[in-house]
Amino acid sequence: MSQPAIEGRLHPVTPLRHSWAVLAALATLAYQQRDLFTFRPEPEAGADTITLPVWAACTAAALIVLGTVGLFTAAWRHSHYSLDGSVLGYRSGLLFKVHRHCELDHVQSVDILRPFLGRLIGVCTLRVVMPGTTMTLSYLTLNQARALKARILAEDTAEDRLHQVATKDLILALLLDIGTNLWSLGIVAVAVLPYVLSGELLTLSTLIAFAPRIWRLTGKRLFVYSGWAVTRTADGTYRTDYGMFDAKQYTYRDTRITFIQLHQPLLWRRFDWVEVRAAVAGAATPGILIPVCPRTVAEKMVLHLLGPNAVSHLNDPLPAPPAARKATLFHKALGYRLTGGYFTVWSGFFLRNVTTVCPVHRVQSVTTRQGPWQRRLGLASVYAKLPGGGSVPAAHRTTSETADLAARLYRTSMDEAEAQYKKFTDTAG
Repeated sequence: MSQPAIEGRLHPVTPLRHSWAVLAALATLAYQQRDLFTFRPEPEAGADTITLPVWAACTAAALIVLGTVGLFTAAWRHSHYSLDGSVLGYRSGLLFKVHRHCELDHVQSVDILRPFLGRLIGVCTLRVVMPGTTMTLSYLTLNQARALKARILAEDTAEDRLHQVATKDLILALLLDIGTNLWSLGIVAVAVLPYVLSGELLTLSTLIAFAPRIWRLTGKRLFVYSGWAVTRTADGTYRTDYGMFDAKQYTYRDTRITFIQLHQPLLWRRFDWVEVRAAVAGAATPGILIPVCPRTVAEKMVLHLLGPNAVSHLNDPLPAPPAARKATLFHKALGYRLTGGYFTVWSGFFLRNVTTVCPVHRVQSVTTRQGPWQRRLGLASVYAKLPGGGSVPAAHRTTSETADLAARLYRTSMDEAEAQYKKFTDTAG
């Protein structure tokens, strides 16, 4: 039975939000040109500047405000969204009409963004992500956004909270982050140490140059990652909720996951913490699934998103050959494994180890590369190309091993893709 269509306009606060930016720009321009005008109760002749009576200035300002708000209000009245069947449509524009349509089968994720001021007045933004484009509906009430999201993703109301990051763990993890510590050492070397040696307060002025970077590494990330939680919905999607002031959501579909990465900085190894990232087909870079969690929780997320066979791939890599010692100082961190329909690689520098797990059926092509120094050492690298332009490399393998790995990876990817397609057609039939 088909569900009734959902139609409506954006929230009435939308034109006020859009007009505010234009009015702020006009006010800034007027302030910059303030020397050209003087305001008096009555106009005076012979002045070097333009003299306006107060009533004329107030009238002009009122007309500008009313005209701007009225223009955006008229545009808002001509905007309309609808969800009918499997098509999400949005019509906007006052002079130039714009009609956008989105097939729900092409939707990658649906996110609800709740900025701080929007939360105060009860509105939010619905962001629908598709390959190569994004449809944004600003602003909606929270109930409207949730209803649209549930219909677009065909969600059930049942949810299962898989993990929530503890605030104390998040704070400690940010303090132990490699980037934070390196920049802190830079502050000590460039600013604090010269002050201790010279006693001149002027040397502390260099702290101003470091302040923005330190803020992005600590305070900003604390506000963004605060309250981070991963929830599994009844239809099999996975949603992340995060943000102290600006509450945000991001939805992952397990069918769109191309690979999962586990990042472990050096100072996190004592607690066996990792950062979990997930790459989605069509996205330029992998997104953060969990900013910090124990390895057992990370393995559970790999189990949910990629299946039980993927968890066994997180151990026992095939190490790099002895010749790789001459190619890189970090040869001990290199490794790969290709069994059970998954391709896993180990990489990273001494300060950060990275484990990448990729379902083989997501591989679109396989390439091999050999640089001049690798050619001299008899080494090469294999790259598994994924949807969206990403790749998973097995670096610095022997030439014979590279040829064998590339052939096996290509053959396995074709077999797995055919098996996945057959499984899909059997389910659809």
